[in-house]
Amino acid sequence: MTLFLRNEDIQDLLDPKEIVGVLKQSYLEFAQGKGVCSPRQDLQAAKNTLGHTYQLGTVAGVAGDYAMVRLKSDMTYRVLQNGGAKKEKYCQAPGRYFGLLLVFSVATGELLAMIHDGLIQRLRVGADSAIGVDLMAKKSSKVLGIFGAGGMALSHVKTISSVRPIEKVVVYSPTESNRRQFAESLEEMGISAEAVSQPEHLYSFADIICACTNSIGEVIIGEHLRLGTHVTAIGGKLDQLGSDRVDRYLRLGTATHPFELGEQSHFEEECLSYGPGPHKSDSGGTSRYASISNDRRVMLSDLIKDPDLGRTTDEQITFSERGNVHGIQFCAVASYVYEKALKSHRGISLPTDGFLQSVRN
Repeated sequence: MTLFLRNEDIQDLLDPKEIVGVLKQSYLEFAQGKGVCSPRQDLQAAKNTLGHTYQLGTVAGVAGDYAMVRLKSDMTYRVLQNGGAKKEKYCQAPGRYFGLLLVFSVATGELLAMIHDGLIQRLRVGADSAIGVDLMAKKSSKVLGIFGAGGMALSHVKTISSVRPIEKVVVYSPTESNRRQFAESLEEMGISAEAVSQPEHLYSFADIICACTNSIGEVIIGEHLRLGTHVTAIGGKLDQLGSDRVDRYLRLGTATHPFELGEQSHFEEECLSYGPGPHKSDSGGTSRYASISNDRRVMLSDLIKDPDLGRTTDEQITFSERGNVHGIQFCAVASYVYEKALKSHRGISLPTDGFLQSVRN
């Protein structure tokens, strides 16, 4: 049988601390050559009459007993808000989204599960940031500062709180009602939180700063960074001064290099974009969230061997990023969810034969 798992089927199976552990282990195994993944790939059509761009996104990875393909189908567009550009997306209609994780058996090739990616998407990104915090942030870090007040921001609170004794969350969003409601929701969860009215105020309090917005441009401003801060960015970039002030940064991994490209340099950007024109869509994926020279970079595989390659003083400013190993990431979390769902008898069971054919393809 093939399981179809919706967000509501798996919501209570997603344990933030467990997912952090699952992902950390998967990245360590990938660094040892146990797994394969390609970078994220986005295929973009020409803009329609509304100025919206159709984008088909794929990610693939193979690790352990499972293979996984993520499929996303989006209409994307830019909006200007509070003086900055932001990315918006939908499928069919605003407020509706399409994203599926297809999980296959490496032993037989059969389709084991189709899983909604929405809740997994949020927690897997937050878990990446938590891994970086765990390995690079000061052990004494107690205040978490977040730009953004949506689902990604909440997942960062949950995952980072599992690796550091967070006592307070400070949040900034340009929309006053959003930041206030986010802080209130954290208070209801028993987490001390404060919404600040100016982004500069966030830097004054935070030991850890996370950019969790849908902004396309710069969010973290280098002149405001305090010594000792750890920074992550998954929505909105560091400005150049911010990148220049980073003393050390951690990269969790880089996608598998294709055989056909031989000795060419490895592709390290967030995604490969394809389109009909000379440039990718202005609402396409971000290439990188920071511009930090590689002489200040440490890879996870090297840091595990020698912890002295990471943060060495409490005054250093550090940064962490996943890299373009989305395939390994989604494969690890999807297989974790699939196994928990099987044990809990969740989801809708569909005949696997319905996905197979007798005509050789």
